[in-house]
Amino acid sequence: MTKKPIRTLRSVDSSQTLPDEDDKTLYVIHEAIIGTFGLPPDKMFVSIKGDPTLRETASLRPRQESRIDLEAGKVLETCEWLLRKTGCFSIYVGFNSSEVRTESVFNPFNYEIHDAIALIQPGYVERHFVKVPYQKKLKIIGNVRNLVQTGPLREYLPPHWRTLMDRQREEWKPMAKKDIKQVVQSLNRLRGIEGFYLRNAAISLSQGIVCASFNCDGTYIVAAEYFPQFVEENTP
Repeated sequence: MTKKPIRTLRSVDSSQTLPDEDDKTLYVIHEAIIGTFGLPPDKMFVSIKGDPTLRETASLRPRQESRIDLEAGKVLETCEWLLRKTGCFSIYVGFNSSEVRTESVFNPFNYEIHDAIALIQPGYVERHFVKVPYQKKLKIIGNVRNLVQTGPLREYLPPHWRTLMDRQREEWKPMAKKDIKQVVQSLNRLRGIEGFYLRNAAISLSQGIVCASFNCDGTYIVAAEYFPQFVEENTP
């Protein structure tokens, strides 16, 4: 993926009460690990170190089989289907807790929590999820975002946020449908690693990112289009 050249975040004089608009823009897109506008524009992934106690003792704690392990393949296949075929635009899989959280265009301000084993039982997804064509789902996400950002609430946005949001809407590239299968297969591969293995993962179609946390309590947030390559380069 080609990245546009960006300006380096310059230091701000401590005597300066407020940064100018250019500085504010740079802070907003660079300061947060994952901000309103996604990954920092110069990065394909970021990592977070977790609790040192868990990190330093990971190799000493023998792995125990969880409820989801025997059915992990089916659970991930179902999650792939939900992202490709239904209103779900974001999904979280807790391998450690056997839970699956979903967010849907039909109720975008709420999330649902499903038992992973129940999710793969006959008839469950048909009862709880509504099928929607993929491109129509993405169009709805874009329309809702446009409605919120350009509607009555726009007057509350500071100038640098307006600029960034307008640019983001123009350049928005959600996760491609063809990439979902590879991303999900990569998650299954990470779960199978001995020693340092996947504890939970999340996929966001609208943000185009994948979040993966491990038993050492470390977390990687990766651009979805780069995720399969990232896994290939960082696994045995």
